[in-house]
Amino acid sequence: MSLIFSPWALGGLRLKNRLLRSATWEGMAQANGLPRRELGELWARLAQGGVGLIVAGYLYVLPRGQGLPGQTGIFGEQHVAPLAELVEMVHQAGGKLAAQLVHAGRHTRSAWIGARPLGPTAGYNQALDEVVEELTTDQIEEILEAFGAAAGRAQKAGFDAVQLHAAHGYLISQFLSPAFNQRRDQYGGSLENRARFGIRACEAVRQAVGPDYPVFIKLNSDDGLPDGFTPQEAVQVAMELDRLGIDAIEVSGGVAGGGRPHKNSPGRVVRKPEEEGYFFANALAVKQKVSCPVISVGGWRSPQRIEEALAGVDAVAMSRPLIRQPDLPRRWQSGHRAPATCISCGQCLSLGMEGGIACGQERKKRARQEKGVHRERTESVGNDSDNAPTIT
Repeated sequence: MSLIFSPWALGGLRLKNRLLRSATWEGMAQANGLPRRELGELWARLAQGGVGLIVAGYLYVLPRGQGLPGQTGIFGEQHVAPLAELVEMVHQAGGKLAAQLVHAGRHTRSAWIGARPLGPTAGYNQALDEVVEELTTDQIEEILEAFGAAAGRAQKAGFDAVQLHAAHGYLISQFLSPAFNQRRDQYGGSLENRARFGIRACEAVRQAVGPDYPVFIKLNSDDGLPDGFTPQEAVQVAMELDRLGIDAIEVSGGVAGGGRPHKNSPGRVVRKPEEEGYFFANALAVKQKVSCPVISVGGWRSPQRIEEALAGVDAVAMSRPLIRQPDLPRRWQSGHRAPATCISCGQCLSLGMEGGIACGQERKKRARQEKGVHRERTESVGNDSDNAPTIT
């Protein structure tokens, strides 16, 4: 039996295969964070395509924690019922769905949140041309409470699990990284202090959902920045999370806005098999030191390479390939072993800013096909005198 399609457990959640759709901003919510029905339709297509677990991304826990326009929120009770409808669409399609929880921290724009961005340390975010305010201890407590409350709402809405986003330069990741965190209190300085915010967020989530509900985390393994969070530090944090009872760790890296395809980008160009799994070595280093399942994310494209990776980790997560081919897992399971056709062009995110994430290459292909059909119809009409009067 293929390792890819062998079942496994994430906490108490039984999953049919070892493929996850890694959390991705979909850009399919209203200005108040309420999801549009198209988001549920997207998730349902992924479920029908056969992926073992869909991680919905990335739901912001407070209005000031929004990271992008069109992002789905989970900061109020008004979000529970609409999200529950979409979760039910996934379950009806035979899928499992986790909610990723996030606070963007300094990585957002004041125009999107109506205030200055907040971060571990005051400063200037050159990537977004924003002045960042330093979080007070009271604000930190408010955010920690918000993570717990959001997890409770996700559980109430019927999500099968929750994941904390501690990667890619968002708030938990910012606290972990000396490149963004120069605090001199209990949340800055030593690794133990820098990890405190993320550890407490996990504890708040666990307290909200109870001991049996699956809780996992997406952890940066390397910022790729001077004086940033390192792979060695990531292993230490992973060991502490494992000790506290985290149900799985998805090992990622890079910082959003770092610029593709540089080494500090979460989403790099992958054109050949040897470029797949660009955070895999870091995932292996974590796996060697923890007892919980470890998930590798970062440029996976081919079933052969994924099979090899599963000899060392428990599961593999993908995003961009499933934007272009949501049925990719089902294709692989049926015996079609061709790699994903994703070319890492990045247009999917650009289209997200225009109303919802989509594959740019597939959209171009459809446009060419529609243009060809239109040309054929026009030529057919033009050569038929009986139809000519209908042309306007």
